[in-house]
Amino acid sequence: MFGKRNTETPAVERAVAQGVSFELTLTERSKRSEKRAWLVAWSAVVMSLVLAGGYLLLLPLKEKVPYLVMADPYTGTASVARLVGDFENRDVTASEAINKSNVANFILARESYDSGLIGQRNWRTTLSMAGPAVAPAYVSLHSEGNPERPFRVYGPTKALHVRILSIVLIGGGEGRRPSGATVRFQRNVYDKGRGRSDPLDNKIATMEFSYNQDLRLSDEDRLLNPLGFRVTNYRVDNDFAPAAASPAVAEMAQVVPQAQPASAAMDPNTAGMIQPGTAPEAAMPAIPAEQMEGVGTQGERQ
Repeated sequence: MFGKRNTETPAVERAVAQGVSFELTLTERSKRSEKRAWLVAWSAVVMSLVLAGGYLLLLPLKEKVPYLVMADPYTGTASVARLVGDFENRDVTASEAINKSNVANFILARESYDSGLIGQRNWRTTLSMAGPAVAPAYVSLHSEGNPERPFRVYGPTKALHVRILSIVLIGGGEGRRPSGATVRFQRNVYDKGRGRSDPLDNKIATMEFSYNQDLRLSDEDRLLNPLGFRVTNYRVDNDFAPAAASPAVAEMAQVVPQAQPASAAMDPNTAGMIQPGTAPEAAMPAIPAEQMEGVGTQGERQ
């Protein structure tokens, strides 16, 4: 009669089930939210690492590099240099060093003059490197019939020294050898008696060159040109507008014509007349027949 009252009605069971389902739903939502948060966090970390790597790669492009502008006191030519890098240990390829060395050797031998050295080295070096289109001009420059030959202008008491200012190889690229060069150099007149050197002018030389492994040279010439370096075209121009002659050069130009022709002696090398008290010009070695075949072919194999 007073039995226990049954409270488990369908409505109560339904309410309890809904409460349990609500708690499970909150738990699942919390887990899903935590999972999404970790995913977003890891994505942000990965993106931050990628951005940091890109920033490090692009950082050198934003570097402020100072430049130094230098002007030559004689020519006024300006050159720009970057004040970065290891200037003492600059990387130079073997091919670049060899090409510039051959170009420099040819310019120094072709453009300089010294009565005591031309017959020992300059003459052979120039003719062993000059091609058929270049050698005749050098031979004509030092020929007896040229009134402006260096021996008549400077004589044995003065020398013409060359200082190379820059060498720029042209025509090269990836997998290709340079085929030419542009050289800027300065000529100075050296007075052996006074031991003084005065600037004469500035020149710019443009040349084309190649290497001929089949070039026939004597043993002595092969030592001067071991790789068969050949200058096929050569041209020299003024690097800037010529200025008035310096006093030293004007004095030199006046002294040479004032020499008296009396009691002239015979120059055994040129078969011409030289002034008394003037040392004869240094003897130039005979040019091998294979070098001057056709006046400048210099034994080049076809």
